[in-house]
Amino acid sequence: MTELYIIRHGRTVWNAAGKIQGSADIELTEDGRLGAVLTGEAWEKAGLHFDAVYSSPLKRAYATALLVSGYTGLTVNREDRLRELNFGVLEGQSFEHIQDADFDPDHGCFFTHPELYKRPDGGESLEELCARAASFLSDLLSEYKDGQRVLIVAHGAMNKALMLTLKHGELKDFWAGQLQKNCGVNIVRVADGKCTVVEEGRVYFAPEAIR
Repeated sequence: MTELYIIRHGRTVWNAAGKIQGSADIELTEDGRLGAVLTGEAWEKAGLHFDAVYSSPLKRAYATALLVSGYTGLTVNREDRLRELNFGVLEGQSFEHIQDADFDPDHGCFFTHPELYKRPDGGESLEELCARAASFLSDLLSEYKDGQRVLIVAHGAMNKALMLTLKHGELKDFWAGQLQKNCGVNIVRVADGKCTVVEEGRVYFAPEAIR
């Protein structure tokens, strides 16, 4: 059995501004850093042990990984396959492009009908994102399979791709379950190729703690 803690990065300026980030390398805000610190403190207080830490190399995820796992003394392994979905020409644009099908007929179905989402110019498809997630998990679960607990720090869409892969789901169900907030954590146990979701979208601090 392997236990995975899959966390989304802390809040960024573009999160606050409602801009699409994707592969753009955006820094955490002070609130984002504080959320990661508070999460790490909660884990340390609970005596939570990890055997390995993996992170997307993008600044917002890697900084989050360093802050939440600092108490463990573990090295944060940068893993390129954990990068967020590349949104191509949509990066830096309003979130409306992926939220409103009337505003953007090709991409506005991103959350409601992900199976219909079309790759933006210069970007990736959700199928390509899921292939990256599956490749990473295949390697990870072949290495850690004897009761270890592994921390994975990545992004909203990437984390959904990881969850879909673990649950052997279909693309139409890409957004099933809870949408992670910044520093939200999914806890999953994997044994004999089967996934058990222990908790989804848990936040380890009160919202008022960073306001």
